[in-house]
Amino acid sequence: MKKILIVALLISGIVNAQESVISSKKNEFRVDVISAIVFKKISVSYERFLGNNFSTGINVGYTNSDKVKKDFEEGYINNMSKYEFNPYFRYALSKSASRYYFAEIFASYNGGDFKEIIRLTDSNNIGYYATKVSKYTDVALGGSVGYKMYFNESIAMEVLVGYGYNLTNTEKSPDKISRVGINIGYRF
Repeated sequence: MKKILIVALLISGIVNAQESVISSKKNEFRVDVISAIVFKKISVSYERFLGNNFSTGINVGYTNSDKVKKDFEEGYINNMSKYEFNPYFRYALSKSASRYYFAEIFASYNGGDFKEIIRLTDSNNIGYYATKVSKYTDVALGGSVGYKMYFNESIAMEVLVGYGYNLTNTEKSPDKISRVGINIGYRF
C-alpha cells in the first residue's frame, strides 16, 4: 500500500511540475498545418497568456492557391479571399495547463477579389456583358472552440473550429469566414 501511495505522489508531483513550467511560459507561436497542406494557405498565430485562464493573440493568414484561383476564374466562386488578420481573446474552460478546452471570440479584417458580371453599353448604345473584378475588404466578428495540449512542456498542438460573419461589405465579401485548423506550435 505504501508503494502505491509513493508512486501516486510521484506522478502527481511530475504532473504539477510540468503544469507550473508550462504556466511560467507566457508566449506561443503556432503554424496551421492543415491550411498549409489542404488549402495552400499560410496561417501563423502568436498568443500571449495573461493568467487566470485568459489569453489574447493574433492570427495572420494569406493564400495564393492555384486551385482557388482556377475556381475563381472559371466562375465556381465569385469571391476569393486572399488575406486575413484575426485578433482573438480566449478563455480556458479546463483547469489543467497542459491539456484544456477553450472558447474564443475573434474579429477579422479580411480581403481579396470579387468578380461580377455587369452590363455595359458601347458607343453605339448597344449593350453587352462583361466580367468585372474588383477588390474587397471587410470586418467580421465570430467565435471558436478548441482543444490544446502540450508535449515536453513546450510543444503545442491545437485543434480549432469557429465561424464568423462579415459585417460591412456584404455585397462583395463572403457571408461567412471560418477559423478551422490543426496548429502546431512552440510555447516560450
